[in-house]
Amino acid sequence: MPHLTVHALESQIDGHESDLIARLTGAVTSVYGERARDPVVVRLVGLAVGRWAVGGVARQEVAPTVTFAIGEDAFTRTDGPRTTARLVAAVTDAVARTLGEHHRDGTVVDLVATRADRTAVGGRLVSDGPGSEADGWRDRVEIEALRAEFTDAAMMNDHDRLASLFVPDGVVRIPDAGIEAVGRDGIRGLGRRREAGFDVFVQTAHPGVVTVSGDTATGRACLSEIIRLRDGASHLNYAIYHDRYRRTQEGWRFAERAYEIRYLDSTPLAGGPVGSVADHGRPSPPPSPRES
Repeated sequence: MPHLTVHALESQIDGHESDLIARLTGAVTSVYGERARDPVVVRLVGLAVGRWAVGGVARQEVAPTVTFAIGEDAFTRTDGPRTTARLVAAVTDAVARTLGEHHRDGTVVDLVATRADRTAVGGRLVSDGPGSEADGWRDRVEIEALRAEFTDAAMMNDHDRLASLFVPDGVVRIPDAGIEAVGRDGIRGLGRRREAGFDVFVQTAHPGVVTVSGDTATGRACLSEIIRLRDGASHLNYAIYHDRYRRTQEGWRFAERAYEIRYLDSTPLAGGPVGSVADHGRPSPPPSPRES
């Protein structure tokens, strides 16, 4: 539950309350997404001239200060430095755009870590509330998006993007085929060899289970594949990915994907490619005289 308290001279805030509140709330959602909008609390504290002094001298004009209280996990997560830097920049921008660009360089933003077991709302500790559950669901959604990105990159033969979905020391294992690719270069090379050796490749993945534990997670995803090699061999696979995930500054990434085949049919495929997406939606050619 983000809490922002702004201290400024009353003359600076007066008339800008609604705009400042909206911009500060928008600063939080720009980093955490719209899901964070409702819990954001903004308090504007205006001080009379003569009640704000620096170096023992009362100031007629002074840059605002913002105290931003957020959960301590924002600092301990692996992407903490990146997230806090974005928050500071967004909050400073909100203040400068509302109260004047001349305040940008002097605006102070203090990020204060709050413990869920020491913060309460309505007489109930935040640690006992639904917040942690919401974070868990967010992690699961992000991991599911990661798995979808994997399938898309594989289908599009985008080997660089596929490799980027893994941590630098990530691994792809296919024990049934004696394959192991280690690191992003190894995974990129595996994708290129697959593209060179496959004439047809279609992968359909289905959502699976995910268990999150802090900055790591495990999961399984079920999938089916239709494959025809350039030497004519065919495969219809029903398989499971056994996954390990790791939270990074770029978000969740694969630490390992291990491929287990549960069913294999090597009957020759009857079908084949019928064009590309570039052909989709083009008008059909006019019928030949013999067809009309």
